[in-house]
Amino acid sequence: MRLPLLIAAALSLSACTVLPKPEQKVRYDDNGKSAIPAPINSYSTQLAQQLVANSQIDLSQTHVGVTDFVGVESSYQQASILAQAMSEQLRGELASREVPIIDYKTTDFIRVTPKGDFALTRDYLEVDEIMPITHVVVGTYSYYRDGILANARLVDINSRHVVSTGSIYIPRVDAARLNSSEGQPIIR
Repeated sequence: MRLPLLIAAALSLSACTVLPKPEQKVRYDDNGKSAIPAPINSYSTQLAQQLVANSQIDLSQTHVGVTDFVGVESSYQQASILAQAMSEQLRGELASREVPIIDYKTTDFIRVTPKGDFALTRDYLEVDEIMPITHVVVGTYSYYRDGILANARLVDINSRHVVSTGSIYIPRVDAARLNSSEGQPIIR
């Protein structure tokens, strides 16, 4: 008599068990690498590593401004969401490698508004005209069938000498993770 009750109790308790969410299967490409898209900041990390490793000068003696990347076929007057996100992340990656970064978009005041408090600007009239920038990171990108090639250069702002370079390839699946929809998350 006890055995049927124990079996019934065990079966009713097993119905309440919460099973773990099944693990997402990792897909691999033909080279055995994971086909799951990498975060965009991993490409900025690679680019920062290259710029530091390839430098012909002592970077600790510089003051670097990082500009937005532009399309090689563009008029160099507009940056894509991807290019802006990469340059923002590149500032942080270079700073973490002890490269002195000058954030020239930071104002010398805080603008308090009903929509938020801000110290960054895109208004050239609010940017300090005199900054101690000695070098600038400039970059271009080109679209290919399966992705984007981004090239960066660290340039002496006075002599225009290129003192370091870096290049990365971003697969289309990773680049497509950025969305330009206003009000929606940009990085997924």
